[in-house]
Amino acid sequence: MALGFTNVPMALWVDADGTFVRPPESASIERSGLADMEISDEWPERLAAQLRLAQSIPSDPETYRAAIVDWARHGAESRFVMTPDQVAAGAGGRTAEEAEAAAAFELGRALFDRAGGGHDGVLAARDWWQRAHDLDPDNWTYKRQAWTLVTTPEGQPSDLMQGPNDVFTGNWLDDVTANGGGPAYVITHDL
Repeated sequence: MALGFTNVPMALWVDADGTFVRPPESASIERSGLADMEISDEWPERLAAQLRLAQSIPSDPETYRAAIVDWARHGAESRFVMTPDQVAAGAGGRTAEEAEAAAAFELGRALFDRAGGGHDGVLAARDWWQRAHDLDPDNWTYKRQAWTLVTTPEGQPSDLMQGPNDVFTGNWLDDVTANGGGPAYVITHDL
């Protein structure tokens, strides 16, 4: 699926025995080139706003990289490894609405694929994807994937802007801003 410059990598730590030792969390091991990009006053307002918002997304790659190195060196004794109860609590449960949203998104994906992707695929999937958005408004994966497929012309690289469109309600900039900005866009657990 398409990834954009506003995409925050996610990680899930699994040990050699297949046991989850950290829940899903936003993770990066290197600083984004966008973090220090100068935003020109001459740029279109919406582009500048999106870049500023992307720059406000918290990231601490040095700390995260150090935690991974510690885990590699110390294994289960690493101070960053969580107990099964902590992992489960950090992963959270799924409400009935979130479970229905997952099903709606997957049904939309199947219809998109069956229609051959592109514009026809979006038309086939959009009602189900909008349902997923409505049921689980905090799930950025559902939104980002659907928005990217709508805003990217067929055969072109991913449209990273994911701006307003006439297919889905919402868009990246407006939804992240309304949800509390960059800090609300990431899932973090204490390191």
